[in-house]
Amino acid sequence: MIPPFARIHGVPTLKPERHASIPWRRRVSRMCLLAACVAASTSYSHLQAQSRAQLPAPLPDLPRPGVNQSVMPSGQSSVNSINTSVQVSPPYASSILAPDASGALLTLTIDDALRRGLLYNLGGISASARRNSANAAVLGSKSALLPTITGSVSENVDRVNLAAQGFDASSLPSIGQYFPSAVGPFHYYSAMAQFSQTPFDMVAARNLMSAKESGRAAAFNQRDVREQIIFAVAAVYLQVLAQDARVAAATSQVKYARAIYDQAVEQRAAGAKSSIEVNRSRVQLQARQQHLLAQLGEARKQKMVLARVIGLSADREVQLVETLQPSTPSVPALDSLYSQAMARSDVKASEATLRSAEDARRAATAQRLPSVRLSGFFGEQGPSFHSGAAVYNGTVTLNVPIFNSGQTSSDVQQADSALQERRAAFSAKQEDIRFEVRSAWIDLDTASKQLEVAQDNKTLAEQTLNQSIDRFKVGAADSVEVAQSQDEFSAADQDYINSLYSLRLAQISVARAIGTAENDVPPILKGVRP
Repeated sequence: MIPPFARIHGVPTLKPERHASIPWRRRVSRMCLLAACVAASTSYSHLQAQSRAQLPAPLPDLPRPGVNQSVMPSGQSSVNSINTSVQVSPPYASSILAPDASGALLTLTIDDALRRGLLYNLGGISASARRNSANAAVLGSKSALLPTITGSVSENVDRVNLAAQGFDASSLPSIGQYFPSAVGPFHYYSAMAQFSQTPFDMVAARNLMSAKESGRAAAFNQRDVREQIIFAVAAVYLQVLAQDARVAAATSQVKYARAIYDQAVEQRAAGAKSSIEVNRSRVQLQARQQHLLAQLGEARKQKMVLARVIGLSADREVQLVETLQPSTPSVPALDSLYSQAMARSDVKASEATLRSAEDARRAATAQRLPSVRLSGFFGEQGPSFHSGAAVYNGTVTLNVPIFNSGQTSSDVQQADSALQERRAAFSAKQEDIRFEVRSAWIDLDTASKQLEVAQDNKTLAEQTLNQSIDRFKVGAADSVEVAQSQDEFSAADQDYINSLYSLRLAQISVARAIGTAENDVPPILKGVRP
């Protein structure tokens, strides 16, 4: 018994000798049924939809870690007139926990911190996921041009109403009386391998090129994210170094104040000083102690921030190896920095994104072009697994777009809009980088000059404090003069630390601005090792 193949594209080819054993009425019925299946299969193959252009997604707005510098309000007693702060925004401000996130005190170098940041920072993990997604999009676009082969095994039972299909006496006066009203039931099995491929489709080809450029952009963005992670980790690490230096300075101030207080107590016992001098010295000592406690608390919080950036638990205690030490680097030429910055990974990513939009626009235009599709099957069908016959089919379809209600024009207009956005973003990106480079260069030049002033002012303030202490010991000065000198030295010392911190941060910012943070940042912080 020969089954109908309403679910199969094409006409099964049977051996001629198998037809001889089938009654002619049943043979005519099945020929009509197969003719109906052929008509349905042919119409289906010619109604294959043409692939659509993949329009580019909107540009993402990704946060970046940055440096803010602002002029301090007038009336400050310190010479440091620039206030520098670091802003690390999500996802760079957080991380997943490392296997050794908790434990005893951890001695940390800048190399260890950068390595941990690259492994566990959430920004790197997000960038890796975006790159994997872009690679998956490339595979999806490539699959539209590669062959698809599927296999299937089925067993079917069918009964067909021929009258409903138009095979009756009224529609076929001459031979309609020989047609039964229904045929079946037919019980048959089918084991098939289906094949389909679109060897020529300019829309799919342009989509693939656009996806590949998006994949390159994702790869460049991942490299740029590494630079941002290094900058974020180094900036937070530098904040901890600066805070440790402030703690050391505050500790030194407490020692000065305690020595003055002890001297006042001794002189009061000898009758050389009044009790008011002792009280003033004690007030000054307690003020320095309060300041030290505040600095210690801030240092602990800064280390918590560093721990969260590099994959450590907030409860993990860390101790840094590097310390802030004075050194003034040379300020490079601005033009050379501009040329280096144009080779940054994010510039290349923006350029690749522009090329992706251009290919997407070509894909939208290519929807007006014809495409060629190959399809077919090969297998075996029959009433049982032991009495089947080989069947096969091959179809070549030429799809020619004639009218699609303006969908192609709509896609072209959307692709044009996206392309204009990409061009504007690429042009703005170049100017933004020039702005970033010049801003970092100005910070470096300002911090270098400011450090010289702060260092000289610290030296003078220290000399004044020592002279005031000597005068206090011999009774030529009171505690007010000593307290004033100590306040001036404390302010000068803080200015010096802030200036040195601003200088190191400016060096890191310049390295980030020209795209060499991964190579230049570790030596910058290693150079401050005592």
